[in-house]
Amino acid sequence: MNSERNPGGRLAQLLRGLWSAFKGGAAGDAPRPAVDAATPVASAPAPPPTASELINEGLRQRQEHGVAAAQPFFEAAAQLEPNSHVPFFMLGNVASELGDLDTAVRHYEHARNLQPSDPVVRYNLGLNHLWRGYVDSAIEELRAACNLNPAYLQAQSTHLWALHNSDRLSPEEISAATHDWGARFGLQHPEDAPPVSGAELPEVVRVGFVSGDFRTHSVAHFFEPLAGARDWKAFKYVFYSTSPHQDAVTQRLRAYADDWRDVAGLNDDALIELIRNDRIDILVDLAGHTEFNRLSVFARRAAPIQASYLGYPGSTGLSTMDYRITDAITDPEPAADAWHSERLLRLPDSQWCFRPFGTLAAAGPLPAGKAGFVTFGSFNNISKVSDTVLHCWAQILVNLPTSHLRLTRMRSPQRTDEILSLFARLGVAADRIEIEPYRSDTPHGLQFAGVDIALDPYPYNGVTTTCESLYFGLPVISLHGRHGVSRSGLSILRSLDLQELAAATSEQYIETAVALALDLPRLESLRASLRSRFEQSSLREEKRFATNFEALLLTAWRKAEPRGSPKISPKSV
Repeated sequence: MNSERNPGGRLAQLLRGLWSAFKGGAAGDAPRPAVDAATPVASAPAPPPTASELINEGLRQRQEHGVAAAQPFFEAAAQLEPNSHVPFFMLGNVASELGDLDTAVRHYEHARNLQPSDPVVRYNLGLNHLWRGYVDSAIEELRAACNLNPAYLQAQSTHLWALHNSDRLSPEEISAATHDWGARFGLQHPEDAPPVSGAELPEVVRVGFVSGDFRTHSVAHFFEPLAGARDWKAFKYVFYSTSPHQDAVTQRLRAYADDWRDVAGLNDDALIELIRNDRIDILVDLAGHTEFNRLSVFARRAAPIQASYLGYPGSTGLSTMDYRITDAITDPEPAADAWHSERLLRLPDSQWCFRPFGTLAAAGPLPAGKAGFVTFGSFNNISKVSDTVLHCWAQILVNLPTSHLRLTRMRSPQRTDEILSLFARLGVAADRIEIEPYRSDTPHGLQFAGVDIALDPYPYNGVTTTCESLYFGLPVISLHGRHGVSRSGLSILRSLDLQELAAATSEQYIETAVALALDLPRLESLRASLRSRFEQSSLREEKRFATNFEALLLTAWRKAEPRGSPKISPKSV
């Protein structure tokens, strides 16, 4: 007999313990005294909990005691109802929140197989695939979630974002998917009667910024320079925070706002009303298709002029997003204009101005001098690391037989094993690869210790990680393509007059990395000079950047179409 179904088996024991906890008693009650004939017979014991009750109790335990406390309740529910997808979905959520993404995927896959028509299961499975570095599988599941529920914005946005991580898709294919989404989304969220704007430029331009990243986040590194160096007389800034998460960086950013609005709990109607009551002239989206975006508010045109900037590396796809702010290196004309629903406003320098959080220690001596070999490092999310760039990295190590590679932010032991197997097949022993698991709390700058050269991923280049690496003193080798997502490294390196470190082909990427690794005097010189070079570049000229940015805002106002006239085709401004 199956002991799981035996009244005295493991499941029964587990249920008794859980039910006791559920009802507030102890798992092992003391023996009861004998009952004589005069004692009334006690009522029958309550029936054991159902799977639904166990799931509800697991959710309560999670709320009160943390994620791990919920797991045994969901496990018991899964044993009671093995043909229900809900307990396995809950177990996937627990494993994902605890950081065990491989286990999470196994639970989500089981839930999907039981209920393939549930879009939330498909979404969670796709998202966890993406975090683990399985981009193709992520796109497949996210596309399924989108097809099952075309109104599921979170899935739709994550799907478009995932496309940018693929080395198998062209800019034209990404653009087509984005424009198709935008057309459908516009029908779901039609433009309201546009707010009335005066023909003349107001004496003080009221600019609203909408973001869920006014906190310790990559976006804050680049938004704070603008917020801190802006023209306080000519512009009024209102920050609309769409995330419930706040920290010390939030408090710092609050000081730069003329008005601050916490809007995470507002629905679209309420947020649009608030923005219009604030009389915003230009509304700037800082999220694109990333977390906590409010693209449905922009689709309905909350402000007379709307622009996207910073948080997302491509077009939003919205016909009501009038402009996207970028630069001529990241999004060169005319090709990039054709891939956007927005008209492109190009800054004269790079679109990024970087402010580090805290103080990064000086780089110190070149690690290769003491180690006797060069160590390369990758500090980006593994979702950005494609097969294309993995083969490049392997060839670099083959060409430099003593060199090592450090991979950080690895979130999947399964993916780690596959990468090590790939390198072994290409001639690189596992003892030359240093694997560091993902940590969200790595002390600032310590991830760079012992590394000589940073390697940028492809096709999704780094931005914050590239700036931090260069600011610390690590030269970065980057591979650029046609789409803006793979050209941020080129834009940043050109700002430092180091465009020779940005390669146009895989072969050039390999050659550039190998040549630099063999030139230790140049490596030492770069390590010693990169901090000052960065400080003297446009990447740190906050006042210059803010002036140029606000000039583009005024350009947007002057070139805005009269309301009610047909929208012209995208073009460069």
